[in-house]
Amino acid sequence: MNAPFQDELLQGGMPENEAVDTTTYTQEGDSAAPLDRSGQRAASVQVKEAVLVNKEWDQLAYPYRTRWIAWCIITAGWASSLAAVMMRGGAVEWFMLSVFSMIIIISGLAPIMAAKGLTAMRMMSQEMTREGGQLEISLTFKRSLLIPIVWIAISDETSNESSSENTKISVRTVLMPMFRQEMTYRYTLHHLRRGRYPFEPISITVGDWLGLSAIHKLIYTAGEFVVLPGLPHADQVQKAERARGTALYAVQSSTADPSTDHLGDAGREEIKAAVSAAGLGPDSRPYREGDSLRHLDWRSAAKGRGLQTKIHPLERPAKTVIAVDTLASAYGQDDRLFDACVGWASLALAQSASLGHAVTLLLGQGSPVMQSSVDGGTPSDLSEMLHAMALLRADGKGSLAGRLAEESNLQARGSTILVFTADWRGGRSWGELAGFAGEQGCRLELFIITRSNVPTFAMREQQKWLESGGVKVTWLHVPSSMNALPYAEEGGDNHELA
Repeated sequence: MNAPFQDELLQGGMPENEAVDTTTYTQEGDSAAPLDRSGQRAASVQVKEAVLVNKEWDQLAYPYRTRWIAWCIITAGWASSLAAVMMRGGAVEWFMLSVFSMIIIISGLAPIMAAKGLTAMRMMSQEMTREGGQLEISLTFKRSLLIPIVWIAISDETSNESSSENTKISVRTVLMPMFRQEMTYRYTLHHLRRGRYPFEPISITVGDWLGLSAIHKLIYTAGEFVVLPGLPHADQVQKAERARGTALYAVQSSTADPSTDHLGDAGREEIKAAVSAAGLGPDSRPYREGDSLRHLDWRSAAKGRGLQTKIHPLERPAKTVIAVDTLASAYGQDDRLFDACVGWASLALAQSASLGHAVTLLLGQGSPVMQSSVDGGTPSDLSEMLHAMALLRADGKGSLAGRLAEESNLQARGSTILVFTADWRGGRSWGELAGFAGEQGCRLELFIITRSNVPTFAMREQQKWLESGGVKVTWLHVPSSMNALPYAEEGGDNHELA
């Protein structure tokens, strides 16, 4: 495939600084297959198509190529014309030699010379944004030789390392520099998804107007950005560049997105209630003669546990434990299901921080425990937690319930344990964890993320069994706004909108 935009550029008389732009979004396994209630069928279909998408993408890595057959013919014509000039020296021979020489200079030497000394620099409006936000990127190119008779094709690409689907966002454009020494191209990434996005080297192709040559060059410019977890349109966050990091964990505003999401509102209310209920309740000991009757635990006595006397310890900030399950089999390689799980957990983290709770964060089965200070944590503590949540991948093995039971520092008396998972089938392990937490004086709440707007019969039966064992179960759905595909668009406003 050779320079598909050349004919349009030549025939249309493109202005000096005009560019032809194409943007591409590729996702390993992106398909239009319908989702069933659990979302597993669509995920499996997407994985099967991953290889085909990658092969097509590899074929389009360099869409421009040099026409070697044409160059062989031109070289042979130039040599024949040179021999004819030396043998006969007529006007026709000189004319043909001049024509072939000009073609070699314009289509051969000009692109090579234009590619030498070409540098590029990438600048971003900021290095962090939120789930569903956008980011402006500026590419600046400088040339050492002002050669007007060439076109420059650029390709910039980034991929989400936190995604198991190998999500890629690419932008391509063709520039006509003419006599300009410096060129700037701006584009904006929209609907960004949670994760870490390192940039690939900038791919540059310099070609001639006749479409005979294509000189490829890679310019390595380090750069990356991080998309923090969250729920799109769930909150109004102040610009991070103005708040200096405090917007990273801001709590949602009641004047946020005007669109109505009843399921999302119900889930937020459940999380708010769970976080607000966290705190130390009164301790108890067996009744002793002389204890005041006002301090007797009548509820415990009614349950047949004997007479217990309540002991009220000194008030201190509540402790909230937030655990995110990264078990790979629970999500079925559905990245958006896992992103929703992390987004709901980040909402609980923001709520806990706003109430001044001491937060303990457990991200997966094999990650270390992260803790904030007693008074709810500093902005740096919470930013570090959100950053770690942005890099999280659904590749865990083993049971999260077992890990929670093993960590003794997570079982502080009076603490609230909030578990976010998609593993609704693992009822036995959650039931055992609830019993262990009850013995330690802790409260366990289970938030299960699902693709279904309405729980199935099997889900409801599992919920009844868990609640009979003292586990409160809340069903959370994947917001429809999280299904929007990320894309790149030419232009920008030099700032980020979340």
